[in-house]
Amino acid sequence: MIRFASLQARTQLVTGAACLLILAVVTIITGPHLAHLYRTDVAPCTANGDCTLQLQAFFSHDTFLQNALNLVIRVVPALIGIFWGAPLFARELETGTYPVAWTQSVSRSRWLATKLLIGGVGAMVTAGALSLIVTWWFRAFDLANTDVHSFSVFDQRDLVAVGYGLFAFAVGALLGAVLRRVLPAMAATLAVFVFARIAVTAWVRPRYMSALHKSASLLQGGFGIMSRNGSSSGLTFVAQPSATDQSWVLHTQILDQAGNPVSQAARGAFLEQHCASVLPGGSDPLGPLTGGHHTVQAAPSPVAFQHCQATAAKYYHALVTYQPASRYWPFQWIETGLFTALAIGAFAACFWWVKHRIA
Repeated sequence: MIRFASLQARTQLVTGAACLLILAVVTIITGPHLAHLYRTDVAPCTANGDCTLQLQAFFSHDTFLQNALNLVIRVVPALIGIFWGAPLFARELETGTYPVAWTQSVSRSRWLATKLLIGGVGAMVTAGALSLIVTWWFRAFDLANTDVHSFSVFDQRDLVAVGYGLFAFAVGALLGAVLRRVLPAMAATLAVFVFARIAVTAWVRPRYMSALHKSASLLQGGFGIMSRNGSSSGLTFVAQPSATDQSWVLHTQILDQAGNPVSQAARGAFLEQHCASVLPGGSDPLGPLTGGHHTVQAAPSPVAFQHCQATAAKYYHALVTYQPASRYWPFQWIETGLFTALAIGAFAACFWWVKHRIA
């Protein structure tokens, strides 16, 4: 039965192995050069404190491959579910060939377990190998990109892709068994996988561990003046100071000296009273930002803007809610375990459904 199931999955497994081999060759050719550039150009300049030009030149290398690998590592787990998991049982159920397997010497339970085991292991190995290749190739970029927290590429590195691939395959197999049609099962697999990824990223991952809080001065950076209605009315100031290096900032709140949240209206009144020199006068000098926001120029001079920031720091401070960089690997293990547990649940449901609901 193992040999027969392996032969059935041969096309998918060979195709996946060939793609991984091609990708490995490309990254092996280009990766060492990037590591050499980092050692010779970027790493030495960090001692001087200013690496702006070196970093710009470094990040401009292999931009096509950077974008391609970032796309591949996100898409492949979903493709595993769509093209490996969904047709696993749906194809035989749709064509009506499944009774042939059950009338042979192999029991239905063994047939199910073997197909799920071979497909699941193949999904894990493929996703894991791909993540290993991508993580290895990006190691120089990740070392150089100190201004961005490690959680920003959380789902594109290390362990979690293994959980994503296994989960996508299990969901595909379950939906294929339930829907009994290949194309509807493919579409449903994609929808469930995307929903699960978005839900975990937005709502679950920030709560794996209780977030930490830190009081930060408005002088620590990220201070700005903005308008939400596209005009000089409704002005407020914002602040986004970092908690610690490489930390994942979840939320920043402006508080007064008593620790109470400061409304936008109160911040606007503060600007009118203490920062009139940096507010626009006459015609609207605001320029558009993403999402329809506008930001006020630091006119008439940077000195006036710095004075405004210093004055605001005397009356207000920021409360930063964050996950420290030290939790990156615990979060990796937690999320991998979460998706693995969901996959096991989907496998169990698939096993029960095929065994008890399909005649």
